Parts: sequence; structure tokens; C-alpha cells
Amino acid sequence: MTRDPVSRAVAVVGVGAILPDAPSAPAFWQNVLAGRDCISEVRTDRWDPADYYDPDPKAPEKTYSKIGGWVRQYHFDPTRLRIPPTVAKAMDEGQKWVVAAALEAMKDYGYPERPLDVESTACILGNAMGGELHYIPRCASTRRSTSTPSRRRPRSRRSLPRRAARSSPS
Repeated sequence: MTRDPVSRAVAVVGVGAILPDAPSAPAFWQNVLAGRDCISEVRTDRWDPADYYDPDPKAPEKTYSKIGGWVRQYHFDPTRLRIPPTVAKAMDEGQKWVVAAALEAMKDYGYPERPLDVESTACILGNAMGGELHYIPRCASTRRSTSTPSRRRPRSRRSLPRRAARSSPS
């Protein structure tokens, strides 16, 4: 089925962001207009340069950079998003930022006051990492004691409910 170009058109109608030194899209643009440099050296509570940094780019298992853009002092309010406390505790920072940025984008559009066609609306998300706790095992063991979804062993097909097992590809 071919659709006309108008029905395939895409419009960005709302923007949300959580970026280094900018907890929202308007704060990011304020940083840009002010010429603010949001790049800084890594703090040891993020990762210890003594463990990972070497100025030699060829040093094995080391990075030759210890600067970056860091999201700092971000407060996540799970009650605003109706997320239960136990679920909020299990979320890593990237997951919290995603849902908060999506909410900001929806508000930027004007939702809920402005009507939204949910059949033709999508929320497109971007992230630089797949979740810190997935990449940094040491952080996972020091930040919380519960397992994260990325660390759980996948269930075998036999352990799925019958309907899901029948509909999954062989």
C-alpha cells in the first residue's frame, strides 16, 4: 500500500533533553547562547582516572581522555511520572533521563491541554550509552543490591507462557 507524501510527513512538535549542565532543552539553549563550556574532567565518583586513564593512546585497556560532558545534580521525581518507588530504585540514570525527557517533549508540544493523535504519534529517543550499569559492573555492585534487567539471564523458550512460546520465531 503506497501512501501519499503528506501522510508520511514527519513533524517534530516537541523537544525534551537532559544534557551536561542542562536538565532541560531550554537550559541547553541558554548554555549555548551564553557560550558555556560544559566539558570538564571526570570526577572520581564517576570513575577513577587512576584506574582507567593513561596519556598514552596506545596503552592497553586504558583511555587517554579524562574529560567529558557529565549530567550532574539531576533530580528525578518518580511520583511525577507515577512510577512506583521499587521500580524507580531499579532504574539506572539513563532510563530515568529518557522518561523525563519524553515527558518534557510532550509538555513542549502542549500535551495534555493540546489534543494528540496517539495513532500517528511517536516519541523518538536518543542516548549515548545503553545504561551505565550495563557497561560498568563495579557501579552496579556499589550502587544497589538488586539485579538489573541487563544482568538477568534470558528465559528459555520453555519457561515462557504457552501463547508467547507459540508465537515466537523458531
